[in-house]
Amino acid sequence: MENKRYKVLLIEDDKLDQMAFMRMVEDKELPYDCVIAGSVSEARNILASERFDIVISDYSLGDGTAFDLLDSVKNVPTIFVTGAGDEEIAIKAWKAGADDYLIKDPERNYLKIVPMTIENVIRRRKMEAELQLLSGAVTSTDDSIYITDMENKIIFVNKAFCETYGYKTEDILGKDSNILWIGKPQSERTRSVFEIARGAWEVGFYHKRKDGGIFPVSLSRSIIKDAKGNEVAVVGIARDVSERMLIEDELRTANQKLKKQNQLKSELAVTISEQLKAPLAALKNIICDAKADSAGQITPELQENLESAEKDINQVGRIVADFRDVVSIETGKMKLELTELNLAPVISEAADAFSSLAAEKDIQLECSISDSDLLVNADHNRITQVLSDLIKSSIRSTPSNGHINIRAKDIGNEIVVEVQDDGPTIEQDKTHKIFDRFDQIKGLVVSNKEEDSALALPIAKELVEMHGGCIWAESELGEGNKFCVVLPKAAVAQELTSVAVNATQNDHEN
Repeated sequence: MENKRYKVLLIEDDKLDQMAFMRMVEDKELPYDCVIAGSVSEARNILASERFDIVISDYSLGDGTAFDLLDSVKNVPTIFVTGAGDEEIAIKAWKAGADDYLIKDPERNYLKIVPMTIENVIRRRKMEAELQLLSGAVTSTDDSIYITDMENKIIFVNKAFCETYGYKTEDILGKDSNILWIGKPQSERTRSVFEIARGAWEVGFYHKRKDGGIFPVSLSRSIIKDAKGNEVAVVGIARDVSERMLIEDELRTANQKLKKQNQLKSELAVTISEQLKAPLAALKNIICDAKADSAGQITPELQENLESAEKDINQVGRIVADFRDVVSIETGKMKLELTELNLAPVISEAADAFSSLAAEKDIQLECSISDSDLLVNADHNRITQVLSDLIKSSIRSTPSNGHINIRAKDIGNEIVVEVQDDGPTIEQDKTHKIFDRFDQIKGLVVSNKEEDSALALPIAKELVEMHGGCIWAESELGEGNKFCVVLPKAAVAQELTSVAVNATQNDHEN
């Protein structure tokens, strides 16, 4: 018996039988908490206020019989106890709703089998409840469920099966389950593979309705075994996936169409960008020539107009270049020319290139670089672009008489580059947005300021990540801002590349 206590109501009007029952419980140390009622009326009062796990009732009671209590105990497992010669009454009680019965003998030997009877009754009630729950689940589910015997004859179908396959229950029971298949029972040859999502696949089958209609199903089958482990039946659970496949097919078609449209737009944008490069360069040369030819004769107004035009052309050129980089990254056409690169001189060159720009704002630009080689596997031009954009962004945001310090160091398997400035602190919830392409594009739409017009930092982030590194911004109130770039050292990058190549080769071999 389960390791738990049971609350038992004994309904017995014979004092000696009451005492014998309680002595049996005590002697055998049974896990029963017993309550005793001596009549029908007393039992009804007790049942109205207390709940029990089992009721044991003598048939003949002073003010009635156990039959008078069946309505009160219908939800509680009940055992009838009758006298010798009353077997017909016991069977009648069992048919009326009692769970079991015992025949009372003069020596009270029937008490010996009380524990086993209680155990069987409670176990049977539990199994019936589980079967009822299972039956409700099988009946109400939207999946089609059918059960066959071991000769493949259908012995059960649920409501969903009848609705999906078009059969009435009486029409399909006893039929061979091969009737559901397209001329063949389940086999490797009748199995199909359905794409249920992009890159995700599901094995399924094609089934046939009563009217001959063919439809795809996702099917699972399980063997049912009896208590002795013998195979007795097979349960099949089928789900009609035709509507889902239709929706997914429409989505795939729409995605493919959208992908083609985006590809055409990207190619058109690249073409326009390429076409703009030459005219922009020509315009810039014309302005430079005009300024040179007008030396000594240029008016302040013309000088201002020429400088403004040159500034606008430079800005448009930068936007075009940024846009081309974005499209190249998105379409996978940007290729890195990786070489073993010492970052130390690259950082110094980038800082020197912007020293004059910093000087114009009286900003002190310093470099603090480790004396050791800072070797990474990188594309020289692209890493220079990243460093230049970070330095320029700091110069742009740092006020006059400010300070910018560029640091680089070896921290084991990685090289860290930091660009620290004492400009206005970036709000904490906005530090990630400066690297977000879409946030920067929105800023570009609402502002015509030069400092807001380029996608330099979002592109820098993607370039760093293409090198296997990461980039972020930090800010602290009153302490300015810091851009951090982390790149794997050359030896580490080569090792990771070697592992990736070996893994790819092994996949191909397998």
